[in-house]
Amino acid sequence: MKALVNFICCFVPNKGLRKKIKRKYVGTPSRRKRLLNYGCSIENEVVTLPEGVRIDISNVPHEAMGITKEVFLQKCYDVRFSFETVLIDIGFNRGIASLFFASKPNIKKIYSFEPFGPTYALAQKNLSLNPELSKKINSFNFGLGSEEKTLELPYMNTATGGMSTTNEVIKGNQSVTTEKVVIKDAAKEIAQIIAENKGRHIIVKCDCEGAEFEIFERLDEEGLVDDIDVVMMEYHFQKPDKLVKIFTDKAFVVQTHLLSEKSMTGLIFSARMESK
Repeated sequence: MKALVNFICCFVPNKGLRKKIKRKYVGTPSRRKRLLNYGCSIENEVVTLPEGVRIDISNVPHEAMGITKEVFLQKCYDVRFSFETVLIDIGFNRGIASLFFASKPNIKKIYSFEPFGPTYALAQKNLSLNPELSKKINSFNFGLGSEEKTLELPYMNTATGGMSTTNEVIKGNQSVTTEKVVIKDAAKEIAQIIAENKGRHIIVKCDCEGAEFEIFERLDEEGLVDDIDVVMMEYHFQKPDKLVKIFTDKAFVVQTHLLSEKSMTGLIFSARMESK
């Protein structure tokens, strides 16, 4: 099938249309097959994972299954620890990562932030499919940044995981809507979470399409990086040097992994190396 689709696409001049054809007839079926091979069941466009977590894939199945594959099959956030932990999820998206973390017994509470309303609604649908796990998750329909502000931003519902509050990510004549997005002071919000959870370790998962730089610069300004134990981050659009310096200055060991030099995207895993 893949070879046939590639051959047909040779005669399709429009790049965007070629991408849609390949996604529909190759990418999406391949991801569905991988989930089934992992031991998932799929019924009425809901994936039930062997872990018992249920994920709705009715909206843009290619993306929903792709995130599910990354989180549950490839286990991109599968950290191991024995202590009670609070997790902060900056870039809630469809809620899939938060549900993965909620399935871990040592994670006692999760605070999740998603600025885009339609994406937040998709996350709420997934939370409703997992009522027991959702008891751990406190979700907020606003983003974090260097200051409080309200923005009017372009939004594309076929690429929810790529929307940004800080960088232009939609180009050309792609079909978009405009969304009103609320951003709140990262330092104020994170300080409140830390105050509510004294004595517990803090893990931050951060995948927010470029806002990570201003968020952690703001946390550093207020001395809040000292209260964080582990950061798992995907960085975007610029080299990670500023972020790495923030962490190493605060006695973290840092590992970086470049995913794409063209888009300047990569991973940062950092953990504190001395007691608070």
